[in-house]
Amino acid sequence: MRYKKGFETKESIIKVAKKMFYDMGYTKSTVQKIADNANIPLGLIPYYFKTKDNIVLEINSKFFLVVYEFVNSRLNIKRNSYLKLYIVTSIYYELILSDTHNKKFFYEVLRNKSNFRSLSFSVERIYKMIAKEFELDYGQIDIDCVMISEFGARRELLLNYCEGNLDVELEYLLKKLSSLTGKLFGISGEIIDNYHRQCIEFMETHDYSYIKFLA
Repeated sequence: MRYKKGFETKESIIKVAKKMFYDMGYTKSTVQKIADNANIPLGLIPYYFKTKDNIVLEINSKFFLVVYEFVNSRLNIKRNSYLKLYIVTSIYYELILSDTHNKKFFYEVLRNKSNFRSLSFSVERIYKMIAKEFELDYGQIDIDCVMISEFGARRELLLNYCEGNLDVELEYLLKKLSSLTGKLFGISGEIIDNYHRQCIEFMETHDYSYIKFLA
């Protein structure tokens, strides 16, 4: 009973936070306001989430997992971690950046360097699978270097796009974001282009509009 009550409280905080993040953005949605709207004492929130960024991390992790499971359950392949990640990355960012409220919230988090990592998802296991499938002799340091390099490049691309300094169509940006991993692993351009074509075909033949980032 106690566990159920705790789970319900945590889910209530997430539900309220998502709506506030969508309507007001990241900055204006203070922990105090989230507590007030969730009808719980302010002192109770740290029991579930130490900081507001932890709420963001929880929301993003669940969102990424839903997108990943959507792709994984419909892509008829057994071993192709990068193709799967390519499609997941494209859908993930399209759902965020094609909605003005999601985009505003995302940019506010993105702009704060200390907060951006709460919008990143754990890809270390996937990267190790990519290295194995492409028969690359990558150790932990190599994987770390790829992750750090991609983190920086992706953040700069997204910042410049959100600030209007990168005047490109969303489809072009999605291709660049999804291609980053392959390029950092040294995967051939021919393979990456082939994955892009498969990604476009997948996105055109599957309806994922019901998947929501915030609201």
